[in-house]
Amino acid sequence: MTAGGVPDDPGAEVDVTQWAVIRDEPGGRDPNKRWLAISPGAPRQEHWLWKSRQVTAGGNERALTDCAEVAGSRLAGILGIPAADCRYAVHDGELGLISRNAAPEGFSLNTGATYLPEIEGYVRISDESHGQDAVGRMHRDEGYTLHAVQQVLQSVAPPPGMSTMTAFGVFAGYLVLDALVGNSDRHPGNWALLESEAGVRYLAPTYDHGTALGAGLTDENRRVKSPEAFARRGKANPFSPRRQSLVDLALTAVRQAGAVDWLERVAQLDEATVRSTLEAPGERVSVVAGRFMERVVLANRRRLCDDNAAQD
Repeated sequence: MTAGGVPDDPGAEVDVTQWAVIRDEPGGRDPNKRWLAISPGAPRQEHWLWKSRQVTAGGNERALTDCAEVAGSRLAGILGIPAADCRYAVHDGELGLISRNAAPEGFSLNTGATYLPEIEGYVRISDESHGQDAVGRMHRDEGYTLHAVQQVLQSVAPPPGMSTMTAFGVFAGYLVLDALVGNSDRHPGNWALLESEAGVRYLAPTYDHGTALGAGLTDENRRVKSPEAFARRGKANPFSPRRQSLVDLALTAVRQAGAVDWLERVAQLDEATVRSTLEAPGERVSVVAGRFMERVVLANRRRLCDDNAAQD
């Protein structure tokens, strides 16, 4: 067993029904998020964020948000990208996942939205002006560019264990992961810094990939959609300029950061490895969904590596 009462096997399902509720987690689209631990007195690093499955856009089925997050966490681990440890979980019969607290004792976790207003050209759009929640608003902030993120990270250390890279170089890895899994939700609230009481700042591990891999599609959609066409439509919409592809944004970040190593690691992924990251307990993932997700990742791998190499 790992710390926090979670099995070593990342593919095992954890029953958290009897775990202690530490606190609710406000914000976001999921009103049922809460921090849990195996016991009330568990240290902070053994707290896990429970998230139940969300519904699909049509509201007829449960979305595979848990599968997308766990698969993203596993792929990140294979590529050496710092990421939140995510596990399949069940709470009182409801399917979902748990994500381990990434903030060590003595550190606060503050999202990019905390620091970006200090950057010239970035303009936060107030919630009231668009009549929407904070997450929706952060998709419309002005001046949210790769350059703005780079400025925030100039005096920030990379995550622990990543001392050979700059913080921006590691962030480029996050964007490569986004492009690989089709995560178009890298808004200012979906990346963060760890800040100590003395003001030392580190880039936090990547987290919250629940919208990736077409998680909100139904199996009916997946049967008729081309995974390759779906992959090509992946846009980094929170970033300016709008409508740039996830792959283009990732490649730009890699070039600017001199972090081509991420692409070399992605190039080593094969079908068997990708398929293993999508394995889930029970019948969480249908054959149709698993194959669709696998083909999306492999299509994006080609776009990041093979197609790009052909153009060089």
